[in-house]
Amino acid sequence: MREYLNPNSSVKHIKPSHLAMCLAILMGAGASTTVFAADSNTESTALPVITVYAEQKNTVPESVVTIDRTNLDRTGATDMASIVKYLPLVNAPKAASGSGNAWDGSGTTGYNIRGVDANRVGLDVDGVELASATPEPDGAKGNSYSSGRDFIDPEMFSSVSVVSGTTNPNSEGIGGRVTFKTKSPEDYLKNGKQVAGTLKSGFSSADSAWFTSATGAVGNDVVKGLVAYSHRDGHAIESNGTLSTNPSDWTSDAILAKLLWNITENQKIGFTFDYYKKQANNFISADLLSSLYPQGATQTIDGQRNRYALDYRFTPEDFVLFDRLDANAYYQATKNNNRTYAYYSTGKGYRTIYNNYTEDNYGLLLNALKQVNNHKITYGLSVNQINSDRPWQQYNPNGTVTVQNRMVKSDTNKYALYVSDTMQWQLAGRDFKITPGLRYQFEKFDPKNSSSVLTSAAKANQLSKVNNDYYAPSVTLEYQLSPNYYTYAKYNRGARVPSATEMVGTFDQTTYSILGNTDLKKETSDAFEIGLKTTPVEGIHFDVTSFYTKYKNFIDYKQLETPVGTDRFTYQIQNVANVNIWGGEVSFRADIGKFVEQADGISLALVAGTTKGVSKNNSGVKGGVNSVQPKKASLTFAYDDPAQKYGLGFTTTAVDSKKASQDSSIVSSTGSYKTVPGYVVNDLTAYWNANKYMTFNVALNNIFDKKYWDYATVATLTNTSAIDRATLPGRNVVASVEFKF
Repeated sequence: MREYLNPNSSVKHIKPSHLAMCLAILMGAGASTTVFAADSNTESTALPVITVYAEQKNTVPESVVTIDRTNLDRTGATDMASIVKYLPLVNAPKAASGSGNAWDGSGTTGYNIRGVDANRVGLDVDGVELASATPEPDGAKGNSYSSGRDFIDPEMFSSVSVVSGTTNPNSEGIGGRVTFKTKSPEDYLKNGKQVAGTLKSGFSSADSAWFTSATGAVGNDVVKGLVAYSHRDGHAIESNGTLSTNPSDWTSDAILAKLLWNITENQKIGFTFDYYKKQANNFISADLLSSLYPQGATQTIDGQRNRYALDYRFTPEDFVLFDRLDANAYYQATKNNNRTYAYYSTGKGYRTIYNNYTEDNYGLLLNALKQVNNHKITYGLSVNQINSDRPWQQYNPNGTVTVQNRMVKSDTNKYALYVSDTMQWQLAGRDFKITPGLRYQFEKFDPKNSSSVLTSAAKANQLSKVNNDYYAPSVTLEYQLSPNYYTYAKYNRGARVPSATEMVGTFDQTTYSILGNTDLKKETSDAFEIGLKTTPVEGIHFDVTSFYTKYKNFIDYKQLETPVGTDRFTYQIQNVANVNIWGGEVSFRADIGKFVEQADGISLALVAGTTKGVSKNNSGVKGGVNSVQPKKASLTFAYDDPAQKYGLGFTTTAVDSKKASQDSSIVSSTGSYKTVPGYVVNDLTAYWNANKYMTFNVALNNIFDKKYWDYATVATLTNTSAIDRATLPGRNVVASVEFKF
């Protein structure tokens, strides 16, 4: 069947009845969300561990989901995408090998949250930002990426937190933020243990991948240490499509080492070494490439991230400036090297292309907390320098070598200050809080080698040293309507200075050129959100949140009316459009055992969300926003043995159909896209604690072998072969066994 994405075919697109039921409340109420957080000072309600979320925070004024180590294991999380697969308004778009150009790599480009993605969503590991996604200057696409951000292994983390919407003043991100928290010795050395650890092994059938991890912790009340290692060895993800999957062989290794020293009761210091490396050997079939490469191409990808960090915490007993101070000094080096080898028809011989990206990040983070009467004040600063480079070499069939960077080498210095004050009073006998906040950020950008990368002074003059800064205010209102009803409303101003790869992305040919632009305006957001969290009766929890965000100055490549230099035409990245996105989420959970004695351990959980968006470019042309995802709902029916010996969970995920349209925020958008069908997929998860030393986890995904596609990946693809090869896996299993001591 090849008619699945043919807009002219008579095939009926699926409109799942599950989705209609799950979203009935949502469409009537207009908004919703599930809210979780990791603040130890907030009230929490334990949830059954087999369900999607492990802990729920009832009095946190933002949309935060925290997925802990247990649920990462029990839902079979093996990569960036599977971590968030049940969240309604969070997705992980993937880039297919060769979908843009022959030398483009594949991988997850980051996360899509509430309809925005890539560098508009912040990603960090222990507070240190992951490298930027790199757009394709040679394809004149600011919204398509040839180097992703998937430099993580889920086995290294104790939890993953997803913040939806414009972030609070203490961090960057106009579209949200995902924080990966690495394991700590304190996660294992509990209840007086001085030695603890785990050994885990498993298999994922979707990519025929074996994985093994080992974690060991040792220490006492003064000094603690941890070492964790993970190895994965797999192949291409098996598509459920018509065409055979292009071969791929890959391996990854991750190492985490931590040392914690309690110098005194009030001072702690820690050292972290965090290492990740992934190597892949791929084949790209000719049907995914242009006619210039009739035999396809082989590709080798080498991605690596190293982080060294020194942490310090000081909690003085009585100090005027702060009650707690956290400091983090770090260095992170990231590289993504790509070698492509293919027969080139024009040159009648083989061409080798090296397309690399490197980013070094040095920084210091300071965060402080002070409680003064009814004021809870948080403030801090961050300082870091990012050195970016994207060398590119081409070895031609005639023996010549072409050397030209895909961006100008550059340094970016960032300085940020933030402060917020949560003030609490009693209003009608209930807690009422107001939290104003402000972030100020200054960035100094310095391109280094524009004259050697670009072929003329006129082109080099498009790039220069530039300073950017912004103020980002926010205000949050919280009110405890009753012991079981909590509501909040908030406004956040956000801003994002374009990354180095966006400002100086370059492709300079003899007939045309594609240039960066250091005069770009920063992208901004004005985000509004309201939420209600309720526990009307014991055993039932219901959350609703709505949001509306106005974005300005989205960037993309645009053809200039007057070429720069002697070229026939020139493309340049520019601020091209404004975008408005709105929608909401709803979550519902019921512990059936609270109402039926014989049903102790049985639970029902629902999460659902919808988003809509409109765009308007600088010429007044209106359109849709193709990064906005279709409606989605997940319904989980679970049983957890009250003694925690075993558990089962059955999850139905329903996603609506959607067709990408003309998107005025993307210059190359045509609107002639195919409808991505909706689908219903069913998963079964199970765990068995055989004894206190051994645990089995099994996740059987897509039980009924449904053929379906991820809108975030294929929505704007027009190559039929690329769409077919991007079909998601059929029935597959992730299984693991873990030994604990």
